[in-house]
Amino acid sequence: MNPIIKWAGGKEKELPYIKENLPSNIKRYIEPFIGGGAVYFNLNVKKSIINDKSEELINLYRCIKNNDKEFFSNLKAIYKNWTLLESVVENNSIELLKIYRDYCTDLNKNSESKSIKTKFNDKIYTFVIKHAEEFNGILSSDFNIEIDNFINEIAKNLISKMNRMFKIEKQRNLMNKKDTLDNIECAFKSAFYMHFRHLYNEAEKLNINMSFYTAIFYFIREFCYASMFRYNKNGKFNVPYGGISYNRKEFIKKIEYIDSKEIKEYMEQTQIYCDDFETFLKEVQLETGDFIFLDPPYDTEFSTYAKNEFAKKDQVRLCEYLKNTKANIMLIIKNTEFIYNLYNTKKFKIKTFDKKYLVSFQNRNDKDVEHLLITNY
Repeated sequence: MNPIIKWAGGKEKELPYIKENLPSNIKRYIEPFIGGGAVYFNLNVKKSIINDKSEELINLYRCIKNNDKEFFSNLKAIYKNWTLLESVVENNSIELLKIYRDYCTDLNKNSESKSIKTKFNDKIYTFVIKHAEEFNGILSSDFNIEIDNFINEIAKNLISKMNRMFKIEKQRNLMNKKDTLDNIECAFKSAFYMHFRHLYNEAEKLNINMSFYTAIFYFIREFCYASMFRYNKNGKFNVPYGGISYNRKEFIKKIEYIDSKEIKEYMEQTQIYCDDFETFLKEVQLETGDFIFLDPPYDTEFSTYAKNEFAKKDQVRLCEYLKNTKANIMLIIKNTEFIYNLYNTKKFKIKTFDKKYLVSFQNRNDKDVEHLLITNY
């Protein structure tokens, strides 16, 4: 089975290394840092116990396991509304194209004119206000929370996108009709995403319940740029929309997958925790024959994991705990001098392999890094 969510540092590509180094027998599968669950779902061990300190992520696993009807209903409604934006662009394509092309014509005459930009902004706001009922109707009554924010996001994203389109066309060639409309659709979908990101960040103030909040969390995690989890100093999620390639992403297939009989039957026998790793491992009362797979946050200066700090002292605490466990353990982690020295003892066996990151965001990850595969068997 596949992971249920895109998660930074997911181990899909490492599965061949992991599977060829597994212990011969697994009594119980235990994972303290579940993340997207690539290994958990792929190994398909019936007696599994999973944990993560991220409450949002664990709420997602619990909603799926417990077949939370409200969660699934909200997810499907979000997707339905998402796709309705496509018909909005299609139904208003002539008007939107005219607004954009008129703006380009005016800018080509005098790109520095403030009055031209003011006139364009007014046209966009006039368009949005004229179609306000249509946009309001996209969000069903269940989602009709702070609708003015959604309307404002549409105007803001259209203005930003069309200005960017003009700059791109000046540097390259004019876009054809399809590419122009695809970019305009991206503005609408970015507005939708930004609105739900706002609801996510203000969930407590807006009194959004757990099932709806978890559905929003899943939606923005699937559509945010490169599956990143990044928060500002105020603890607000601030990753932007993934971009034009996400416009027609078939999110419904992901919803159908996590709502499938196969997933639910597998997860029925899984115990789910939301604790610090050490508290969790003590709680499950480890036995000989248990297998613990560990994919902890890496030893970097950027060690905050889904709003939970995992510092060097936690890496030391993890290593000390693993030295004394009776269970079989496998840990995969980036090779740094600190980590290598921590595990380079008679208690552990260390192998290395290379991993290529698909995404490098603000240079926080090296393009090519050597990883360690550490076991005690």
